Amino acid sequence: MKRHSLKKISLFLTALLVILACEIPGLSQPAAPNPATVPIDTVIFQTAVAAQTLTATFMPSPTNTSTPLPPPTGTSTETPTPTPTVIFIIPTVTKPFEPYSAGSNCEALSVTPYNPVMPPHTNVEITWTLKNTGDEIWGTENIDFRYTSGTDMHRTDAFDLPYSVIPNSTLTITVPMGSPDDSGTYTTNWVLGSKKEDLCKVSATIIVK
Repeated sequence: MKRHSLKKISLFLTALLVILACEIPGLSQPAAPNPATVPIDTVIFQTAVAAQTLTATFMPSPTNTSTPLPPPTGTSTETPTPTPTVIFIIPTVTKPFEPYSAGSNCEALSVTPYNPVMPPHTNVEITWTLKNTGDEIWGTENIDFRYTSGTDMHRTDAFDLPYSVIPNSTLTITVPMGSPDDSGTYTTNWVLGSKKEDLCKVSATIIVK
């Protein structure tokens, strides 16, 4: 390259540095080198450094625009606690009534109410159902139903039969009673028969609470 061309390039770069120094406030202005003494390589290097400084000055600072994600929150699942099931077994106070043989010619089919639980001094009617299992008729003239022993809870001691009962037929007879004044279990005993013979022996129990 000719010396004359190198001088032109050197003057051009020097002028560029002067212009840049004037345009950017606060940018220190380097002393203008003597074009005659500064090598062309040094001038080119200085120009590049100045250009980089200018670019860095006007470039905005990098901003982190990413939004940090919140840490994952673990959702705990509670295991349900099994609830124990309690079953209450209520014992039966009394067994249900079962028919039984009340005599050689009689069967007690039912007593109602059977072992009733009731408050003190309460009226109640006890009904017996009896079956004639013999060969003779229970007549209204010679057979009656009467109290024999146990707690006195009745109003009348003896009753005539309401109708005659032929063999294999049934008799239903009701006796008005009243529960005692004190708590407890009370039993009354009755007999169906004639003056000479007892045909049926039955009883009734009342529980007072």
